[in-house]
Amino acid sequence: MIYITYIDLNSMEHSGIKKKVMSQIIVFQKYFHCVYYTAWCGRMLYLMKDNKIIDKELAFSRQKVNEILCGWLEEYKIKRTYIRYNLSDKWFIHFLKVQKEKCIKSVLEIPTYPYDGEMAEGLSKIEDTLYREQLYRYVDFVTTNSNSKYIFNIRCIQLLNGVNLDENPIVYKKQKNGKIVLIGVSTLAKWHGYERILEGLFYYYQNKGDYEILFKIVGEGPEKQRYISMVTQYDLGAYVEFLGKLEGESLEQQYNMSDLAVSSLGLYKTGIQEVAPIKGSEYCARGIPFICGYDDMRFPESVDFIMHVTNDSKPIDMYQIINFYQQINSKQTYQEEMRNYAIKHLTWDRVLSSVIEVLI
Repeated sequence: MIYITYIDLNSMEHSGIKKKVMSQIIVFQKYFHCVYYTAWCGRMLYLMKDNKIIDKELAFSRQKVNEILCGWLEEYKIKRTYIRYNLSDKWFIHFLKVQKEKCIKSVLEIPTYPYDGEMAEGLSKIEDTLYREQLYRYVDFVTTNSNSKYIFNIRCIQLLNGVNLDENPIVYKKQKNGKIVLIGVSTLAKWHGYERILEGLFYYYQNKGDYEILFKIVGEGPEKQRYISMVTQYDLGAYVEFLGKLEGESLEQQYNMSDLAVSSLGLYKTGIQEVAPIKGSEYCARGIPFICGYDDMRFPESVDFIMHVTNDSKPIDMYQIINFYQQINSKQTYQEEMRNYAIKHLTWDRVLSSVIEVLI
């Protein structure tokens, strides 16, 4: 089996994607044993297995990447592929046609759907709109974190983002009277919508609320400079901290000092209401209640460890956050309940079970 990606898995920008890909590969290895995966770094396409380079070839373009992949299908006797979608073009369709002719089972993962709202205008968007209509001829199934039954006339398997429990230990924090620490861990893209928290803090401190509310932003990304400017404009320097990209013990330390987490608050910008971002699974596994501005398909409405806000541009009401914080902390066992929910419903083994069935 080969897990195909068209990105540099070692770049800081794609660290979250790499974590997801490697977690999925661990599950695939339990069933298919020999699992290769690809990474396109600069001008080189790598074939990897167990974090070791098995093969590599120069690849200056998507055309060359897909030509190399066609050769690797034959050379490494590939029987099944799992492909992380990175838009369609003439050369991607050619690759899919070749694997279809070789009777290779294939599943295409579309991480976000619909995704047109995330795309910039240009040639890539035009090509994708044209060529994606041919995908149904060559792909067996599509995995999606939406409720769609068919995408591009291909039958869907609902694949909600799971979690690696070993990498997300439960957090046990000490109660801090009079202080609430929010944490947001992301790539700071427009759909994370952290400006809603910053605007909410601005109005809250104008009214001199009783609680001290702090917001720690972990990550790097295109919206960071905008958030920094807002913090300066709103004079929130004492309440908002930019920690950059953190991993390992440094990230664990910040989680241990946090009360509530912030998931995506700006998905209205991409036209999405229902989704299952990977951070929701991670927050749940760690036992950190979180705030989100979307319908998370992994959780029933009855769970009390999620605070739902509207999926729009309105500032987040800090008094609602205080009420949520007080309610959740009145329940002594909420962290264990969140962890147990993740164990039962959100592990990658459970999430990928339907994909395994169609690839066997």
